[in-house]
Amino acid sequence: MTSIHQAEKTYRTWSSPILLELKAREHQLDSVARQALQNILLERRLINSGNPSGPDRRHTTP
Repeated sequence: MTSIHQAEKTYRTWSSPILLELKAREHQLDSVARQALQNILLERRLINSGNPSGPDRRHTTP
């Protein structure tokens, strides 16, 4: 595993619990911070967004 991959793995290991704690306290955030948190959680797939279709689905055929 390269040092970059190791760093990414370490980052995800440490940041996931922090992001989930922020999710629990999102009612305390302003609307911009709440939207940014939602974007990160969706990107990291830490929240269930259902079964995406179209361009959101991975490995789509053009």
